[in-house]
Amino acid sequence: MYSAWLNRLRKRLGFRLVFWYALFFFCTALAVGLISYHYLSFSLRDNRRVIQAKLSQLTELGEEGDVDRIRTLEESQRVRSRRSAIFIRLLNAQHEVLFFSEPRFWGAFDLETFDRQGLHEGWQYVGSKRDHDVLEMISVRFKNGLWLQVGKTIEDRREILAHYRDTIIGVTAGMLVLGLIGGAFLAFRALRPIRQLTQAMQAIIATGQVSARVPESGAGDDLDELTAVFNRMLARIQSLITKMREGLDNVAHDMRTPLARIRGEAEVALHNESGVEQLRDALASNIEESDRTLALLNSLMDISEAESGSMRLQLEPVALRRLIEEVVDLYEYSAEDAQVSVSVTGQDAVTLMADRTRLRQVLANLLDNAIKYSRPGGSIVIDIAQNGERTVISFKDDGLGIAPEEIAKVWDRLYRGDKSRSQPGLGLGLSIVRAVVRAHGGEVDVSSTPGSGSIFSISFLRHLATT
Repeated sequence: MYSAWLNRLRKRLGFRLVFWYALFFFCTALAVGLISYHYLSFSLRDNRRVIQAKLSQLTELGEEGDVDRIRTLEESQRVRSRRSAIFIRLLNAQHEVLFFSEPRFWGAFDLETFDRQGLHEGWQYVGSKRDHDVLEMISVRFKNGLWLQVGKTIEDRREILAHYRDTIIGVTAGMLVLGLIGGAFLAFRALRPIRQLTQAMQAIIATGQVSARVPESGAGDDLDELTAVFNRMLARIQSLITKMREGLDNVAHDMRTPLARIRGEAEVALHNESGVEQLRDALASNIEESDRTLALLNSLMDISEAESGSMRLQLEPVALRRLIEEVVDLYEYSAEDAQVSVSVTGQDAVTLMADRTRLRQVLANLLDNAIKYSRPGGSIVIDIAQNGERTVISFKDDGLGIAPEEIAKVWDRLYRGDKSRSQPGLGLGLSIVRAVVRAHGGEVDVSSTPGSGSIFSISFLRHLATT
């Protein structure tokens, strides 16, 4: 059980962050301590270098027996601290003191006992009577019988290093504890958005509701950006699910009627003793309804492919005005029946890199839509223009127009406004237009005034078009 708990703990991102943060903190503190210990030990060893340098400075004067010059030199370099002062004594052959630098600094050291032990050349140490300080000095005898002693105070080396080692261990242990506490706090704060994301996803999995949102901290950092992106993703998913449900409801509603009609006509034809002509009429009607249902399903599949990015486009240079005129010729009889005139204006030599078949479908749907909702005697103007970095194709009619509350919905699948219920169609034409145009990297737009007509526009970046 303990092993399983430990394995789960190791897999936690927070635990790993705390561990690595504390380990880095500990290693850094240990490295600083070891480096400082090395330099401290080196500085203690360097004490002899200072003594030897001073000895070299005074050796020539000592050999000459020039006590006055030694006194003058040392008084000019007088210091106020025993820690930085240098012990200097000059004695004659009878061990009488000829010169003693700053005697007040050296009163704590047991020099009397040291003198009774006798003088000899080399390094010697004199302990302090009050503390753990040590006077480290070197004695040199010149040929003229004079003795020169130069020294400097140090604390006991071993004691200093032992105290420092204890300090390093205590400080490093304390820093390790602080690192663990600080790492746990920082990891807890830093991973709060992750925990909130996890809770939101678990709630969605448990309830199936994508309306849950993760609260944003407003800090503007990377995790806050992750939270914002996650919320936008949830909003997008919720919108797609809502549209999918609405689309399925509309498909079910729109398919119920043709399927019921097909079944009804088939039952009537089977139960009645109909002649061959009546059976042919029933089959023809069933084929017509089947074609309508297949067209609905194919259109929905085309929209789904375009919106998911899986629609395959056969891009080629397309002469835009020529393609528009072909579509206008195709709808010539429909426009005549509706008593509507269609004209093409704007630039002529515009070539667009596009899928010719799909672009023809877009233009045909927009023109068919404009003809359906134009008044008898009205006109439709198809204009090709350059607007900044985009090539814009607009379809302007003077028909019924669109209510303001319906403008945002006209691109939705299977949406048909109240005024369009009397017109034949599947309610997918504009949805296909938007999906195919976006698959080409373009944009769609509509503006309308009820009773005065509408303007549907599609635009493409100019790098897709040349004039």
